[in-house]
Amino acid sequence: MHCHLLIPALFPPSALTRENDPLHGATAPSLQFLLARGSHTQMPASDMESWLCEAFGVARQQDYPIAPFSALADGIDAGNGYWLRADPVHLAVERDQLILTESTTFALSPAESDHLIDTLNRHFSADDLHFYAPHPLRWHLRLETPPPITTQPLYQVAGHNIHPHLPRGADELRWRALINEVQMLLFEHPVNVARESRGEAPINSVWPWGGGTLPAVSDRPFDQVWANDMLAKGLAMASGTPHHALPAKAEDWLAQARPGNHLLVLDSLRPAACYGTPHAWREHLAQLDQQWFAPLERALRQDAIELTLHAPTPNGTLSFNVSRSSLWKLWRRQRPLIHYRPGEAAA
Repeated sequence: MHCHLLIPALFPPSALTRENDPLHGATAPSLQFLLARGSHTQMPASDMESWLCEAFGVARQQDYPIAPFSALADGIDAGNGYWLRADPVHLAVERDQLILTESTTFALSPAESDHLIDTLNRHFSADDLHFYAPHPLRWHLRLETPPPITTQPLYQVAGHNIHPHLPRGADELRWRALINEVQMLLFEHPVNVARESRGEAPINSVWPWGGGTLPAVSDRPFDQVWANDMLAKGLAMASGTPHHALPAKAEDWLAQARPGNHLLVLDSLRPAACYGTPHAWREHLAQLDQQWFAPLERALRQDAIELTLHAPTPNGTLSFNVSRSSLWKLWRRQRPLIHYRPGEAAA
């Protein structure tokens, strides 16, 4: 049984100071053991979404077509039109910047989401823009024709100033104006007035990203997919691959898994990496080490699995392959995690 772990933000980019760099001083004993014993390769830079699309043989359109697969996973008929994710976000003003935070930082009820979506659809329906909210925190936008723009994935913008990441292309001015129009519509919306009165962040914009039409998927690289991410689920559905929610810990997965090639998406490190909170990132890493890496290390010792860890980063995507025989390579000493970050001088 081969277990592929996809772990975005396992090696987050370096920070300006050692104190703000989550990898400085980070320890995860089981993970460090596995990385030391495994053989690794480095491929070009990637992120979780592009890695998933490429793994399933899905080509880039203007963007990687994340939105139609996400819509499919959310129960929307994604077969018609061009789709964008248009997720609800909060934009905070910091000096002359607008800093984006996404849904891991706030709650949004179904009723609030429905009211905001109704307002957007009443305003934009004449422009053939149709918003959908199958989940309060996942919004989609359907267009009749593909817009000549490219967009930036949500998690590449979260925690950052939006201006360098706004849509680009022949129609970029229209889309930047549209985003401004959404902000004006939502600025004094009753939902946001009520949220602010309760001390909650207003949902004062949307972030368009991951546009495309739904392609056919012929590749089936895994026998089963285990993930809470909607893109991973949608790709599994489109390829006819059995899919399941990610279990809470490796023991639960091992009790259910059957022989074959399995993909598990462990994406809990992403938010803390986006927002530059090294303490929170290290806490999530410690949980992964206890709940996933340590049990998988034990399963490796029992020759129950073979393991490959995939870590996409902006400077290169690392893959570490570990088998039972790898564990006997005693000459490979454990190293600090920062040693493995692409572009980092060896520690």
